[in-house]
Amino acid sequence: MKTLKRQTQKTTKYLLANLNGVEVFLVVPEQGAKEQKYYLDYKNDVREKYYGKGSIKVKAIHYFKSIHGQNLKHALIVAQLTELFKTDLLVIQDALEHEKVADEIDVNTPLPVALKVFYAYKQLQRDEGTISRTSMYGYKHHQRKLELYFELIPFSKLTLSDLTPNIWLNYRIALLNNSHSFGKKPLKNSSVNQHFLYVHQFYTWLIEYHELPIKNHLNKLSKLNEAQQGKRFNVIPTDVLNEFYNILETYEKYYFTRLYLSALFLYENNVRLSEQVLIKAVDIDLENKTIRIVNNKNDSVRTVAISSKVKELIGIIKENTLRKGIMITGEMYLIGGHDMFKSGIPHGQKELGVVMRRFRKKYPQFAGRTLYEHKHTSITNQFNNGVDAYQIKERANHSSISTTEIYLKGSRRVQPYEYKLNLDDSDL
Repeated sequence: MKTLKRQTQKTTKYLLANLNGVEVFLVVPEQGAKEQKYYLDYKNDVREKYYGKGSIKVKAIHYFKSIHGQNLKHALIVAQLTELFKTDLLVIQDALEHEKVADEIDVNTPLPVALKVFYAYKQLQRDEGTISRTSMYGYKHHQRKLELYFELIPFSKLTLSDLTPNIWLNYRIALLNNSHSFGKKPLKNSSVNQHFLYVHQFYTWLIEYHELPIKNHLNKLSKLNEAQQGKRFNVIPTDVLNEFYNILETYEKYYFTRLYLSALFLYENNVRLSEQVLIKAVDIDLENKTIRIVNNKNDSVRTVAISSKVKELIGIIKENTLRKGIMITGEMYLIGGHDMFKSGIPHGQKELGVVMRRFRKKYPQFAGRTLYEHKHTSITNQFNNGVDAYQIKERANHSSISTTEIYLKGSRRVQPYEYKLNLDDSDL
């Protein structure tokens, strides 16, 4: 007979549930254990540890403190723990069910279930290194929108065989109108187009990976015209822009080095924040003043020429790193904490936003200004100064000229092509 409590050298395991043959244990570390980790342990094909984003530890510690000194029977403790972690056990059960149906997808599979299994497949791709963690962050937001919409009562019963172009058309309209509170405000055409690339991947997974006899209904929908949408970011007035860079150069070059560098990347090279945080030491060629840029949105790679000022700022970051006795390797990231190169995983682009907020707090005249506005201001200024649209497109790494032309709308003053009247003196 299987015991409900297992003793190991450093942990105690409590058997909480048997989910269709999969035993789930609460693992509690002994007081003298070096690692104080609390988690739910189970094994399907491989051993899994569920931490519940730290909630397992918090609830377990609170429970064992509450019964300290009480002489409770083991069976009662297990029963109380099972009740305490009931929600977490349901999460694990749901995950196990999704794993079970992963190889059983057919045309009768409910759409919400298929979407969840597809996202689990994406997570597996992330784990094996096929897709990056940065891309996975975007997929998470795409997935949330799909689940929010298709788990509603009118759509929750849809199966894959029920899909039609009209269903996706209505979904697209809902995104544009934000009729189901997908976010703080309706999505722009370009964002909806980007979102539907994820839906295209879903169809490819169904048709090619699972070989289902269905059509890609998205082929019936035309891509939204991105040039018809308004600009999403404000243009920074010239006097404000000059003051910003003057302060950074004169007073804050050695304290807000990352901010200065990031702003110049945006303005001079139109390098997105998501691209900046992925720049590695191996990508930088200071001698030739070039940097290799990887774009996870479309898996493209390009080389950009950098200004002397950007080269100087990278040099400051390099000196800061070496001064701390840290050897710079090719795999270290340029954008790191304390204006130094960073090892391990890259910073998220939100970290640069945090730095910008600190700068705004110190200089309140820039309240409301964002880093991304430097890119959009740059593109608008390029248009206004007569730079060729296709050259701007290449610098900004836009996928199409229609995206670039968004910045032209309402910002560029088009001069007339004047007819030069040549008056003959004899006609006077």
